[in-house]
Amino acid sequence: MRHLLFPVLGIAAFVPALLTAAGLPVFDFVTELTAPVSYAGPIVGVWMAAGVVVLLVLTRRHPERIAETARVHIEEDAPADPRQGGSVVS
Repeated sequence: MRHLLFPVLGIAAFVPALLTAAGLPVFDFVTELTAPVSYAGPIVGVWMAAGVVVLLVLTRRHPERIAETARVHIEEDAPADPRQGGSVVS
């Protein structure tokens, strides 16, 4: 029960700050951000939207590039020779 309760309480504690940083004045007890910090939320939103557009274009025109990027992050099997793994052998 506490593994669910404490994370939810932690998230709830940061919701007012997150909404204020995004430029949404939802809570009266949180002071609005001043310029230039107040520009961060919209800039991040535009940056994320641009990333989604690039992803959609790559998925439509060059789907193999997305697959190649996924392969970069897949771990290969461990090398058979321990000296090739970067560990120190005495």
